[in-house]
Parts: sequence; structure tokens; C-alpha cells
Amino acid sequence: MMAKTNGDLASLSAEGPADSGDSHILPLGKAHATAAAALHRQGIHTGFLSSLGAGFLREIYRGISACRAGFGYVWLGSDGAVLGFIACAESTGRVYKQALLRRGAFMALPLARFLLRPSVLKRMIETLRYPSQAAEDLPAAEILSIAVAPQARGKGVGKALMQAAFEEFRRRRITHVRVAVGADNAPANAFYLRCGFRLTLQRTHHGLPMNIYVADVENQQRPR
Repeated sequence: MMAKTNGDLASLSAEGPADSGDSHILPLGKAHATAAAALHRQGIHTGFLSSLGAGFLREIYRGISACRAGFGYVWLGSDGAVLGFIACAESTGRVYKQALLRRGAFMALPLARFLLRPSVLKRMIETLRYPSQAAEDLPAAEILSIAVAPQARGKGVGKALMQAAFEEFRRRRITHVRVAVGADNAPANAFYLRCGFRLTLQRTHHGLPMNIYVADVENQQRPR
């Protein structure tokens, strides 16, 4: 299991250029995992993965940073603090497998307290099965999660992170990418539309209605 937002995306920045100052974007690395986990819990607090705790999320982002099929970026403030991040997969199924191989034992430790809770185990299995249940005509590549700290919202940070992700998808010769978001999460749905995604499919996940968006990466704005 790894970083799937399952649609519970936080409110992100407004459209427009990022207010960079001394801020900059770096690839998501192991050293950023704790901060990414904290932002995930803060910004995607209603999501299933957030309910599994900061320790589990930390291992998820360590796993993504070590996966060939996964990548991400962080937005660092002038003081070096992580103010936003995005996590992506060129294939969600391959990221699941690679993350489990590399960090599976570490992920299991924070989950021990949930072993006697059937409802949690059922949702874990449903999350693991998610890649195989996606429609055949959807792209394999996916935006897994994105979150921006409250003090950095409205400054274009989310859009800048998305543009960096699109650029990496292009470098990997990936032409289309999908994202899943809760149908009732109005700010997140609006954000993806601003970023060039188009609503393609509606489905349910964990019993909740989801919107599936797809973006044509080649036609998206390139970073300046």
C-alpha cells in the first residue's frame, strides 16, 4: 500500500504564478518523508490513509522516493521547510509492488494496532486492489497525492508542483495521467480543472463517490 489520496485532496493554491522568493522545488527524497506525511495528514485529513497514522504515511513517502516507477517533488520555503509536495506514479500498480518490496516491513509496524479491526483491513485490501479495478481505458500514470501547507496556499505552489510533475511525466514519455478525487471536494475538483484535467469517469471507492480526471500531459503548460 502506498500514497493514494482516494479523492480526499486538500484545498490548494489559486491559479497564477508561484510566489517563489527564496523558495524552490526539489525531487521528493527520503529526507522529506516525515514532512510529507505531516502535510498529508493536515491537508488530506479525511482520507483513509491519514487514519493509519503519521508513521505509516512516512514509510509510504520513503517508499515512493525509492521506487523507479514513482516520483515526487517538494516545495521548500526560504527557511528550508517543506510547504508542499506532490507524489506521482508512472504506474500505480508498479509503485504498490516496488514500495512493498522496499518498505513493506517498515509499513507493517505502524499497522500492527489495526490487525484486529476487520473494517480497517477491508479498506486496506480495497486500496491494494485499486490499480487492478481501474477502467482499462484509463492511463496507468497517476497523481497519487498533493498537499500544500495553509500558509503557502493561494500563492501558486500547487500549480507549480503540478507543472513539475507534468515535466517529469513528459521526460518519461508518458502522455496521459489520471487523478481520483472525492466528488464532493469542490476545491480539489476546481484545482484539477485549472491544471488542465478533464472529468472522464465517476465511480465509488470506500463507498464514496469519486471523480476520475485525465490530463493530456503534452498539451499542458510547461514551467518557465
